[in-house]
Amino acid sequence: MPPSRPSALVLAASLLLTAPVAAAEPAEAQTAPIAVTPAAQQAKARSDGFPVPPVVGLVRTGDGDRYAEAHVRRTLADAGVTRVVATDGDDPRTPVTIYLGDGDAALDGLGVKNADGLPPEGYVLAAGHSGGHKVIVLDGADADGTYYAALSLRQLVEHRQGADRMPGVEVRDWPAMRYRGSIEGFYGTPWSHQDRLDHLNYLGGHKMNTYEYAPKDDPYHRDRWREPYPPDKLAQLGELIARARENHVDFTFALSPGLSICYTSPQDVQALLAKFEAVYALGGRSFTIPMDDIDAGRWNCEGDRARYGSPGGAGAGRAQSEVINAAQAWATAKGDVAPLQMVPTEYYDASESPYKKALREVLDQKVVVHWTGMGVVPATITKAQAARARQVFGHEILVWDNYPVNDYNPGRLHLADYAGREPGLSEHLAGIVSNPMNQAAVSEIALYSFADFGWNDRVYDAEASWLRALDEVASGSEEVVSALRDVADLSSYDGTVHHEQAPVLAAEVEEFWPAWRAGKPTTLRARAERLLAAPAVIAAGVKDQAFLDEARSWLDATGLWAKAVLKALDVLDAVRSGDGAAAVGARRDALDLVTAAKAIRDARAPHSTTFPRVGDGVLDRFVTQALGELDRWIGVVAGRAAASSTLGTYADNTPDRMVDGDPGTFYWSNAAPGAGDAVTVDLGATTPIGDVAVLMGKPSSPDDFIHAGVLEYSADGVAWTRLATGTTAEVKATAPDGTRARYVRYRATGGNDYWLVVREFQVTAVGDDVTRLTVSGGPAGANPRAAADGDLGTAWTASGAPAAGDALQVTLSRQRLIDRVIVVGTGEAEVQVRTAGQWQPVGGLTGPYTELDVADVTADAIRLAWTAGSAAPKITEIVPRYGDVPAAVLSVDPAALDTAAGEEATLTLSATSTRAAAVTGTLSVKGPAGWKLPADREATLPRGGELNVPVAFTPTGSGTLEISFAGVTAAVAVKAHRAVAEANLAKGRPVTASSVEGGTAFAAGNAVDGDLATRWSSGYADAEWLTVDLGSAVDVGKVVLRWEAAYGKAYRLESSADGRTWAPLAVVADGDGGVDEVWIDQANSTRHLRVQGVERALTWGYSLWEVEVHTVAKA
Repeated sequence: MPPSRPSALVLAASLLLTAPVAAAEPAEAQTAPIAVTPAAQQAKARSDGFPVPPVVGLVRTGDGDRYAEAHVRRTLADAGVTRVVATDGDDPRTPVTIYLGDGDAALDGLGVKNADGLPPEGYVLAAGHSGGHKVIVLDGADADGTYYAALSLRQLVEHRQGADRMPGVEVRDWPAMRYRGSIEGFYGTPWSHQDRLDHLNYLGGHKMNTYEYAPKDDPYHRDRWREPYPPDKLAQLGELIARARENHVDFTFALSPGLSICYTSPQDVQALLAKFEAVYALGGRSFTIPMDDIDAGRWNCEGDRARYGSPGGAGAGRAQSEVINAAQAWATAKGDVAPLQMVPTEYYDASESPYKKALREVLDQKVVVHWTGMGVVPATITKAQAARARQVFGHEILVWDNYPVNDYNPGRLHLADYAGREPGLSEHLAGIVSNPMNQAAVSEIALYSFADFGWNDRVYDAEASWLRALDEVASGSEEVVSALRDVADLSSYDGTVHHEQAPVLAAEVEEFWPAWRAGKPTTLRARAERLLAAPAVIAAGVKDQAFLDEARSWLDATGLWAKAVLKALDVLDAVRSGDGAAAVGARRDALDLVTAAKAIRDARAPHSTTFPRVGDGVLDRFVTQALGELDRWIGVVAGRAAASSTLGTYADNTPDRMVDGDPGTFYWSNAAPGAGDAVTVDLGATTPIGDVAVLMGKPSSPDDFIHAGVLEYSADGVAWTRLATGTTAEVKATAPDGTRARYVRYRATGGNDYWLVVREFQVTAVGDDVTRLTVSGGPAGANPRAAADGDLGTAWTASGAPAAGDALQVTLSRQRLIDRVIVVGTGEAEVQVRTAGQWQPVGGLTGPYTELDVADVTADAIRLAWTAGSAAPKITEIVPRYGDVPAAVLSVDPAALDTAAGEEATLTLSATSTRAAAVTGTLSVKGPAGWKLPADREATLPRGGELNVPVAFTPTGSGTLEISFAGVTAAVAVKAHRAVAEANLAKGRPVTASSVEGGTAFAAGNAVDGDLATRWSSGYADAEWLTVDLGSAVDVGKVVLRWEAAYGKAYRLESSADGRTWAPLAVVADGDGGVDEVWIDQANSTRHLRVQGVERALTWGYSLWEVEVHTVAKA
């Protein structure tokens, strides 16, 4: 269907031009902004608009056709016209006359140039007063142009109270690209016949002219390409061709023979042409031969080997070219067939190769070559890349753009904006077509922007176009647009063009946690309620039933996840109010909702293999974190480590699989890790650790590992200590004796070209200072260990009613001072603790959550003594809370600080709760005499929570800062250095290097150009160096080195007055990459500064994004 008239939002986001023309109109007819989408090449408003009367004259001339006329008549009917009179333009009964096709005399009267000289598909649309008559002229450069003028007319008529109005306008418009539209080229469930018919309507209604029929799972297109289509399928193709013609869309039939063709077989060539002949007989006049996704390294017959030699490379290029040339000769002989298109086997780059050279030299120059950009699904396509592709293929380039296609991303809809394509690509491309999703109607959100970009890429605005697309789906309803934006945010991630998961929601979640911990108001509940309402708002407001049917699984999942978030917020509210029973109930509800969301399956392959991914990495992580707050509030300590990742997840290969003890399962990311990305294991409590092993990669993906990383551990997740570095798929280390950690992570120190697979992340606990719980007793039931495994997701369930004397007992591995006993579960029992060998009752179970104050008794066991004959009990967890632990665990970030003497510095104190009650105390900061320190303050640490407090102070020299709270003290070593100036003296200075990595542009000057996107890289040797000439001798106080992945494990900073004789300034023996701040405490006179390598961290050389040099500040 044609696009609806623009709403207020569309008008605001469209191309608005209001330049008046000379003729004046009565005061009641003011000029209005012109809104034509896609944005017109040239448009200006006139002041001689007029109301649309009930009777209008129609003059058929020139390049009009019945399809354009049908659009004009629908527009007039919607504007209140009751009668259209065919006329020659002089009928006095028609106060307004429309010229369809041309209308030179009327245009002359308006002072408007006609469409002569416009590119194909161009048009002139003008309206105003001409020789005393009110006229509208639709003058097309050809029939397509007239058709597009009719579409623009529909957008321009203004609906007003009483009578609609035609503004005075002058539009000269034409497409920037020759091919604009879509290629149905995805794997998985193909579109239905009705999908395709509707899609052709959509393309034509949005000034797109290309539909390429290439469904990978149509057997007659690919696997059984030699076989004729059955009559029913051929009839459907004929219907599609007819519908395409009605919409001024070129139906391009694709045949993909590459899996089995014998290039030298005349029979195979004739089979291909016979298939084309059958489609030609139906009216098809455009054809393509895809040779993508095939094994070009083998021949399908010996004749090919005899003619072309070894398979692949130049031989494959020649063989394909000769077959396609035969098809192009057939097309040329027909006389009315468009130039043939082909998809090369090497469609994904623009580097020179024997294969591309063969295409350039052998393939008929008329053939148009498809190209996906620099990659199968590139994040960006630039003009320079397109120009290079045109050069290396030697043919016109048509971009097959793999967006919003989702066959490679099971469970995902791609609903973000169409971004990353440089305006001006039309200078180098013949066109750009979208490979859409398995969901045809939902793909229209992206297709709208393809229409905008293909028509006028120079003024393309991705976000504005995306908003217009949503507005069209919403039929102009602001409420529905808002709901669509919320849902689209949850489906914005694709891992290629868009790397952020639910960016709007993620920002709100990030703001939530510090506000919640500080007891401040938050907005997340309102956001979750909006998400909960969104599916119903969309279902009621979106008129396209196909859109609703295709999106249903994701809309249903959105509603369930929204409810899960609301229940997770209920958990947090209950924790804050101390209501354990309500918290446990809300937790159960949240998990049930998550289970329901993950049980949904869409009917279309490949999305039928997994659940709909909506806001994953944000919604699920929030629910997990919120439930983790309950775990801490109750005091459970899981027996098995929990794993997490900063990256997303491919399919169902979730992070928990790296700690499941099974090397046959694995975590698999859905993107390549960048510097700072990490996989982390949470041991649940601070524990002595020994051996650590990170086993990455798998036989079918051997390169899917972090190629440069650092293994680190932490007690609090804030301050991290390096354990080892790694560059291989398996990284192993042994922690020094006495090492205690709760968290262990493997962090990437540089970029990677591959995704990440982690088969196992093993951390071995040592020693026995952890109190271990052993479950025994009865009655008999499944999994008794689950009653004290530190996991609220497991439970022991009795197989029947308790008998007299039955009791479930939890024995501690050593005596502890017990403050409280918490029981999560149901049953009728007396709770007892064993002290000095005697059982002492402390209370009874009171419901699904029981918490008993046992008044700090020393005990070594807890038991639930059941009431005989009562209902079969089910116990999720028995938790002893200890009174012999510090009131809090303190940590400081950073754990050690280098700063400048006399300048204010800030540390962050993190206090973590260890008791089953809130702790209020005095936060005190002490340091050496003369330091400026903050005053003591009162603070409250909530039960199970954290307290993060910035601590600002000013040191006058080096020393130890002590921060105390609730009887616990954390000490920080502060090293105060000479204060330095802010200016970077190295920027733009002359620089020399021992070498530059061969075959690269990573020159020495990149290290001092002030651009963190450029770098210097050396040759592959330890003794490489980089020298900066500072221009004059200065006292250097600090040097900052910003390393790429290839960092210096050991290096020296050296000083020289003449660039020949060098003295040491600093020695670094334990570099760990990232950013090194090296302070120089001794006075020096340095003109030349050298970074002298001693030992590389990796097999490559040294690589620096930037070197910064700061002088000692003047007093």
